[in-house]
Amino acid sequence: MFNCPYSSGFFRKIASLGHEKTVAAMSRWARENSVILIGGSIPEVDGERIYNTSFVFDRNGQQIARHRKVHLFDVDLPGMRFKESDTFTPGEDITVFDTEYGKMGLAICFDVRFPELFRAMAKRGAQIIFLPAQFNMTTGPAHWDLQLRCRAVDNECFFVAAAAARYEGFDY
Repeated sequence: MFNCPYSSGFFRKIASLGHEKTVAAMSRWARENSVILIGGSIPEVDGERIYNTSFVFDRNGQQIARHRKVHLFDVDLPGMRFKESDTFTPGEDITVFDTEYGKMGLAICFDVRFPELFRAMAKRGAQIIFLPAQFNMTTGPAHWDLQLRCRAVDNECFFVAAAAARYEGFDY
């Protein structure tokens, strides 16, 4: 999530401010720079529900896709407990969208651990799949590269993934 710290104490607060300003800014950035923009993810409000959502805009700033994270990260490991489902509602869609470069797919972070989602994107024609993420330092070093490479090889497609930089001095 690029418009708030990735910590459960911030999700509802930021979401309650609304996501419209961030979406409008992403649309403007895509239009002003004439690029296809995949906007990481943000907390999106829809009625009483909050989703971890990534929006996609074409070169004209038109929204061409939206992916709501399907698989929420609920974990209870030694030294780490985190429960996204306390805040977020899971999405339900397989996100594939058309661009001038071909079909592309989109998922968010923990979605990568569920190969069926990526297979469904590939079956729908996705040639490149994007994954904005915030892998943690407990499981990330062991799983990040492995999962990305597996999904790309499994589906014979390109994979573009980015995880947020960390400032180790900041205590969430």
